[in-house]
Amino acid sequence: MNIIYISNNIEKAKNIILQDYNNVFVFEDNELKLPLVKEIKEEAYKTTNKQKTILIKAINLRIESQNALLKLLEESPNKVQFIILTTSKYALLETIRSRMEIKTLNFEIKKIDINLNINRLTTKDIYETLKKEISKEELKLYIQELFKKIDNPNKKVLDNFELAIKLVDLNTDKQALLSLLLLSIRNNNGNY
Repeated sequence: MNIIYISNNIEKAKNIILQDYNNVFVFEDNELKLPLVKEIKEEAYKTTNKQKTILIKAINLRIESQNALLKLLEESPNKVQFIILTTSKYALLETIRSRMEIKTLNFEIKKIDINLNINRLTTKDIYETLKKEISKEELKLYIQELFKKIDNPNKKVLDNFELAIKLVDLNTDKQALLSLLLLSIRNNNGNY
């Protein structure tokens, strides 16, 4: 049976899947595009005498790419199982979701403390924050915790936070995202 795994940490989930399944072929990218689908199809139709699992790991799954995969998922070649690993089931077309088992593989996320006085952000505070090494998952938490600390954000700040959350998943530079947010908060507070 083909499976969709939804996870809040797809890298950790990938490692667990690799331990749980044998003979796994991994196809991963931030965005599932048609050239990658072509590679997946080529691998799926290579003959084998043992069970093969094809793991497709992506955050953004283009509609045209999903449509190109649909027939392959509906009529999987003999001894081939497909696993799609992503962060949201709603990233997938209903036609794909209805043909695959959906499982969740979430992990506990540690709390992040923000030791900043949001109302009096200095250039030094911003610089020290930008020097910190944080993972992608920690960055998402940091952005959420940062947002909770803001009193009366203006529309620009709200828009910047919405944009930052989207850009984290696209692997945008962490320092650039934090700079955008911290400077917009400082400007919102009238601290220049």
